[in-house]
Amino acid sequence: MLDALFKPRSVAIIGASNNPLSIGYIVMQNLLDHDFKGPIYPINPKAKFIKSFRAYASIADIPDEVDLVNISIKNTIVPYVLEECGKKGVKFAIVHTAGFKEVGEEGLALEKQIVEVAHKYGMRIYGPNSQGIQNSDPEISVYANFTFVPMFPGNISIVAQSGGVGETLKLHLYNIGKGMRMYSSFGNESDVSMNEIIDYYGQDEETKAIMVHMETLKDPAGFLEVASRVTAKKPILALKTGKTSEGTKAVASHTGALVEQETLVDVIFKKSGVLRFDSQEDMIHAAVAFSNQPVPGGDRVVIVTNTGGPAIIAVDECISAGLKLAELSAKTKETLRKIVFQMAIVSNPVDVVATAGPEQYGGTVEALLKDPNIDSILLVFVTAPFADCEGIARKLGELGKVSKKPIVCQVMTIEKWAEVIRLIRESGIPVYDFAETAARALSAMTEYGKFTRRKAPAYKKYEVNKQKAETVIKRHRGKEKFLPQDDVFELLRCYGIPAVNTAKIMKEEELDKTAAEVGFPVVLKVDSDKIIHKTEAGGVSVNLKDGKALRVSFKKMAGKFAKYKPGFILQQYVESGKEVIMGVKGNEGMEPTIMFGLGGVFVEVLKDVQFRLAPLSREEALEMIRSIKGFPILEGARGEKAVDVNKLAEILIRFSQLASDFPELDEIDLNPVFAFEKGKGAAVVDARAKIIKR
Repeated sequence: MLDALFKPRSVAIIGASNNPLSIGYIVMQNLLDHDFKGPIYPINPKAKFIKSFRAYASIADIPDEVDLVNISIKNTIVPYVLEECGKKGVKFAIVHTAGFKEVGEEGLALEKQIVEVAHKYGMRIYGPNSQGIQNSDPEISVYANFTFVPMFPGNISIVAQSGGVGETLKLHLYNIGKGMRMYSSFGNESDVSMNEIIDYYGQDEETKAIMVHMETLKDPAGFLEVASRVTAKKPILALKTGKTSEGTKAVASHTGALVEQETLVDVIFKKSGVLRFDSQEDMIHAAVAFSNQPVPGGDRVVIVTNTGGPAIIAVDECISAGLKLAELSAKTKETLRKIVFQMAIVSNPVDVVATAGPEQYGGTVEALLKDPNIDSILLVFVTAPFADCEGIARKLGELGKVSKKPIVCQVMTIEKWAEVIRLIRESGIPVYDFAETAARALSAMTEYGKFTRRKAPAYKKYEVNKQKAETVIKRHRGKEKFLPQDDVFELLRCYGIPAVNTAKIMKEEELDKTAAEVGFPVVLKVDSDKIIHKTEAGGVSVNLKDGKALRVSFKKMAGKFAKYKPGFILQQYVESGKEVIMGVKGNEGMEPTIMFGLGGVFVEVLKDVQFRLAPLSREEALEMIRSIKGFPILEGARGEKAVDVNKLAEILIRFSQLASDFPELDEIDLNPVFAFEKGKGAAVVDARAKIIKR
């Protein structure tokens, strides 16, 4: 538990100072300014008093127990003061001091030393190189942090890897008059982790939404476990920075080439229900909406406006964000016609016109809230100088306080009508400057609502021949190499993954017998881990109808690739279906990433792929398939017949089961997989798998 960190009964400041430009001074001033409810103990061996407080030469001199210390002294001295803290029985130490692992090997060694010292006494380290923590609970009111944004109570908690980003988030909340619950910027994460902090926030009843900024995921598996548990109760909104990279490590599979730095983060977020944002602004706007508004029961939104143009922008943004315009019930339309002026438009958007007053605008919203066809409301409101704008705001505020459906609002105004914004915000309705901002916030809320309503995934385990697959893997375990093609297809057969008939050939004398077993027409392929893309290299001959054609192709291919000393694969030739790709990329310490998309030689150009984390439920497999841009092609666009989507989903589940059972299979490509028309299944035509040491 982190109670002694976020709810300390007493705080000591090691490095306290009367110098107003020192961290120790600022931490102490923040504790005083925000009326920390416990005793404060400044520690400075060279001063008798810090401000009007008696200073102590050492923490050992403090007569009372100390829960939390803030440390801002030279990095090389930190281990020695931590030894004293440990002997004193301090529970948590916030180390503001920099100069640890972020500066190199010497700093890393020093960081390991301070953690060892702390753990020797059962003490925890927060940081080093950290800002600190805050808790606005009036019963505690602790600002053990050296930053500057004033703190007052709210229900949004923040954890940020970057102190600068964290301060930006706090600042924006403050500027719109929104408080926060708890705050944390943890620095080097040497001991107390981001995952622990998120878990702690998740258990805090007063926290309604959690904003997370991260640059790296130190423990992806731990994050997945914690986030999955927390999002069942409250939303986690995440901003992951550092998305770009100069390049990915050299990979030889299509899947490996398509798995970018951020793919693992994305699949973890999707699996756990974390909402990902690309900007601080969008994340803050969504958090404000979550903090006071109920989660939508569905994706049907109605827009109410007293000005036309911005409402059209709101419509466009809502639709592009995946929301649907609600169809008003006949009863609601009848009610609205009795409320609004004759020139008003009673559809969706509902345009009550600029002259609408509290009765028309407010009455419209009241009627819409009663319509069972509506899940959420987006208001577009301009403070027309010929309307009772404050009256409208009061009416909206009354509705906002009791509404069981979420309401978000765009207000277009100037300082003259600042009271309008205050009245609306006071009710809990978030107010935004732009309609599209409001729409994006509402979309995030709707996405989270969809996640919380979904049934718990049912993970089916197919009957497979894992023992036989183990014998195949055992032949190559401990090496780093691409498996021979016949072994890859053997693994697929063990897991019930349909594939074309495949046989191995090492010399020309085997051609006739093997071709008779496979059955003409056949496909001949070169098999060597040194030849990555066989088609481009001229290592594939298709639709060979007889023995003569087969022998000609074999001799030509054997001569061309003689220097590689390759093997050869003979396969049954099948008429092409729709080409899709399935892939696997292993993840150290957690389940592998599964890929699905349109296949063929241009897969890396088109990049029409989806990723999910194994294991896959049927619902997740179908969602993957339906989420690619090319799904209409599989569904049967332009008169084409639809493919067997259910069979593709089954293959994906079996494929994820294979990948989970053998984590040493680091990269696997099934490309192409021919998807045949509905009811006729699918078949893997080409496969490639790389095994590594794990």
